[in-house]
Amino acid sequence: MELNEIPAAFQSRLRLGVVAALMTGPKDFTILTKLTEATPGNLGRQMELLESDGFVSCQKEFWGKRPRSTYQLTETGRETFLAYVRLLERIAGGGGV
Repeated sequence: MELNEIPAAFQSRLRLGVVAALMTGPKDFTILTKLTEATPGNLGRQMELLESDGFVSCQKEFWGKRPRSTYQLTETGRETFLAYVRLLERIAGGGGV
């Protein structure tokens, strides 16, 4: 991955934070809202974008009468994020792009 190949998903601080949080495992919407300090409306829109880009998947279920959405990284999301991290390491290590 080169600088000009960084996905749009990683050019947003919120989306980048969500992907980083999901690297440790699935998280529900409430937890992601707390971790990112995003409003539910903004986070919901960003999750839609990440899902449409194929970086995350969503499982919807009900706990009693309350809906619950749990998100996890797809293999594409995980691989792309790791490539992004390697690019940053290369830049920070003086290896250039």
